[in-house]
Amino acid sequence: MQGIFILVILLGGAFAGGYFTRDFISRRRRAEALRWRDHRQSEWFQAAAPANTNEAVSPSTGELGQMLTRWETRARARRTG
Repeated sequence: MQGIFILVILLGGAFAGGYFTRDFISRRRRAEALRWRDHRQSEWFQAAAPANTNEAVSPSTGELGQMLTRWETRARARRTG
């Protein structure tokens, strides 16, 4: 019975350590994001064009938008072709 109790205590400690670590990392990331909030990238530094496409990428479109645009273009090509 004492062995089971010790295992439960150790398991609880492991969970508590995991939650503490997650909270610590989240606070650190949040603090870094707040420091970089007003940062602006230079105009000469542009993200690389996405792979497997010859389309021009508009700078205002994020990564997800680019991916969705490619999917829509391919789906449209399959429907018409």
